[in-house]
Amino acid sequence: MTEETKPANENAAAKKQPEPSKNPESKKAAASKQKPSGFFRALKIMLLLCLITVISVGCWLGWAYWQAQIVSGDNSQQQLASLQDSVDSMQQQFKLDQKRQSLQLQNIKQLQQTISNLQLRSNSHGQRLAELGSTSRSDWLIAEAVYLTRLANQRLQTERSIKNPLALLASVDVILQELDDPELTPARSALAADITALRLAGEVDAEGIFLELSSVVNSIGQLSMRSTPTEPEESSRLPPGPLVETQSENSDSAIAEFAKKLSKLIRVQRRSQPIEPMLQPEEEVIVRQNLRLMLEQAQSGLLREQQVIYSQSISKAQSWLMLYFQLNPSAQVISERLAELAKVQVVQQLPQINSSLNAIETVVAMRRNRLSEGTQQELQR
Repeated sequence: MTEETKPANENAAAKKQPEPSKNPESKKAAASKQKPSGFFRALKIMLLLCLITVISVGCWLGWAYWQAQIVSGDNSQQQLASLQDSVDSMQQQFKLDQKRQSLQLQNIKQLQQTISNLQLRSNSHGQRLAELGSTSRSDWLIAEAVYLTRLANQRLQTERSIKNPLALLASVDVILQELDDPELTPARSALAADITALRLAGEVDAEGIFLELSSVVNSIGQLSMRSTPTEPEESSRLPPGPLVETQSENSDSAIAEFAKKLSKLIRVQRRSQPIEPMLQPEEEVIVRQNLRLMLEQAQSGLLREQQVIYSQSISKAQSWLMLYFQLNPSAQVISERLAELAKVQVVQQLPQINSSLNAIETVVAMRRNRLSEGTQQELQR
């Protein structure tokens, strides 16, 4: 219902009601009833206007807040982007700082290693100076003994001879005897064992055998080659005297005489070896050169201590000497000497002489330990 229809209905209701009495009091009461209805109507209108105003203001405030939120969101995104850039730059800076720190740590480690090396060198130099300051004549003699023992081991392996190592170990024994220190008794015992082993090993005179083979090689040109055997010429002449044959001799005596003469013309010899044909001059040169090469090969086997090559070369040279050369006294002497040389042992048996060196080095190490302990005690004091 509209507001215009309301007064009409109210008027109709007023008409239906009984007419009020004409009493003044009743008029006052009716007037008082009409006043509140108009007041409420105005109040409703005012409330409606206030509500519309409040709603309008709320919508406007909401729209303004929404716009403000949009602007603040954009600002927040910009701030977030700037913060992200800042974080990235900080991370890069952090990585650079880590690299610099790692480089610094490496430099520190290198410096520490250098310092430790310098400290070790300084300590070794100080220890060496202390040793030199406290070195006595006995220390120098022991150092000389160590050097000679090492030299004896080296000479034994390089020269393959016991002569020089035996002389060097004898010198070491003289030095240890001169020191007269009970601490060196085990070293002298080991030294005596090494000297005995060298003496029992024996000596191969490789130099003498080499020179003897060289002399045989030089004498090959003076030997005469074997020639074919010549038969002694038998005189086929009849004994002097007149050859007078008489017709009175019978046939038996003629046959007997013929057989006797024929037996003087024919001679039979027995040979145990086949007859070799005569050599031509160029073949003689080849035979002599081959004989020289066999003896030189034996010399090479001697120097390399190859027993099989040495013995076989000499044996083959001896067989060629007997086969192609005349067995005159000089060739016979050479053949007998080659047979003796073929039996010689050319491999030098080398013993181990390390025990004396180890014993002397042990004594030197013990002295150094005592010296270092004494030096440390003095430094601690």
